Amino acid sequence: MKRILPLILLFVSCLAQAQDHSLGTETLSYTIRHNLFPGNIGTMTFDGRPDGENYRLEATLTAAVGGIYTLDCQYGSTFIMDEALTPVAADRSQTEKKYWAKGIYDWETPGKVHLDVTKSSRPHRDEILEWDGIVRDLLGMLWRIRTLDYGSDSTAMVPEWPATALLLDHDPLPVSIASCKRKTIKFEGKPTPVIVVVLVQDGKEALSMTITDDATHTPLRFSIGLSFGTIKGTLKK
Repeated sequence: MKRILPLILLFVSCLAQAQDHSLGTETLSYTIRHNLFPGNIGTMTFDGRPDGENYRLEATLTAAVGGIYTLDCQYGSTFIMDEALTPVAADRSQTEKKYWAKGIYDWETPGKVHLDVTKSSRPHRDEILEWDGIVRDLLGMLWRIRTLDYGSDSTAMVPEWPATALLLDHDPLPVSIASCKRKTIKFEGKPTPVIVVVLVQDGKEALSMTITDDATHTPLRFSIGLSFGTIKGTLKK
């Protein structure tokens, strides 16, 4: 799947308290593994904090597979703490082997995003993006997933999900929720109630994310299939 490694952030970001919008400072760290390589291949750290009427999220991802592949990403997202979680601004910096990309995004008016993207391998882009639906950056969209209402039945309800696109650098990628299931897993040796959320992109599974079945909906694990194996992440305590 194109540009799939940056989607790792999709699995585990959003670092705010869920549902009640009472956001506080939060730091979450994860280990990254690949089923074809022994041990950990990287780490991710996410930090969130109130910023006046807004909330600021930041994420750092570092990964390396021997001398074959290296990746360093820094993401930032600012949005209003309202019911719609209205995006305000976002930034992205990524170095992948010898290639790099930098992006700044401003939501100037509803339904429009001002893009200012520079990549070492492509011409500079400075334009207004329009899309028939909701366009969110990585961190803002994942925070929204954490705040969704999954119902109170024994089986999780698939929440209402309007046409939503993920803005990775300069393309809106449609993303939808395929299923949500409640179950109990063992996490750090303890039975833990969770909700497993599966997202699809272009009709194919893009992500399986396991979040706690409580008010915080903290991501505990994620899994994504790549063309060369499976990437998995686990929350570090």
